[in-house]
Amino acid sequence: MSTMRVSYRIPFVIIGSLLSAVGLELFLVPHNMLVGGVTGVSVLFSYFTEMRLGLLLFLLNLPFVLFRYRQFDSQTRLMTFGGLSILSLGAFFLHPTPPLIDNSFAAAVAGGVALGVGIGMVLRYGGFVDASDSVAMLAKPKNMGKTGKGLWVFNGGVLLAGGFVFGWDEAMYSIIAFLLAYRMTDFSMNGFNLTRMVWVSSESGKEISDVLRSRFGKEVVFLENTEGTGTRQRKLMLYTVNRLEQPRIMREIRGLDPECSVATHIAHR
Repeated sequence: MSTMRVSYRIPFVIIGSLLSAVGLELFLVPHNMLVGGVTGVSVLFSYFTEMRLGLLLFLLNLPFVLFRYRQFDSQTRLMTFGGLSILSLGAFFLHPTPPLIDNSFAAAVAGGVALGVGIGMVLRYGGFVDASDSVAMLAKPKNMGKTGKGLWVFNGGVLLAGGFVFGWDEAMYSIIAFLLAYRMTDFSMNGFNLTRMVWVSSESGKEISDVLRSRFGKEVVFLENTEGTGTRQRKLMLYTVNRLEQPRIMREIRGLDPECSVATHIAHR
């Protein structure tokens, strides 16, 4: 990737990291709200240890980043270390600033949106500011289902811990902030593009393709046989789907083969 391309991405990573820091320190943390991931764990540690959140964001994410270091190319390393450093410094210096909104619900909405847009912007331009994002993004296609479920359990545990620590009213607002951040991260990364390319690897390839054609009118392309022999042979299929109907289609596929592997990507023209 050229230097010009890297220089083009850096400002977006800086803006995204600062926006994430604003969402945390000016909206969520002053109201004892947290989100999932290592960011949420950092908020809990900050409460118990009275250490600055900015410092904990860096210290708790750094081991995961170093563990994944060899999986990153040089540009991803630059964007990740830069984004994480800016997020940490931004949170550190914004900490003394009073919250911008006193109402808890409004703060949850504003904080979730700001944090989600910021995280999505950093992800879109090649970096990570939360270790859980790197786990999700770097998971192998065959492990994506298990990884996704594991992350949802982890995030749920963080939010539950926040309820015990800060109270259940704050936990309710934290859930609102978390769901908004999750959706806004997806929006910030993908924009208004509604079409997805979906790869499915399954031993029930014939049954899945029949359902996709008969119930949803999808044309399925068989790419290759991945493994196995005879009736236990796994088929790799490709089809396109509107993101609005994707959850319903995925429920059908999982119902036919709970052990199938699925990967998705934005379908560009």
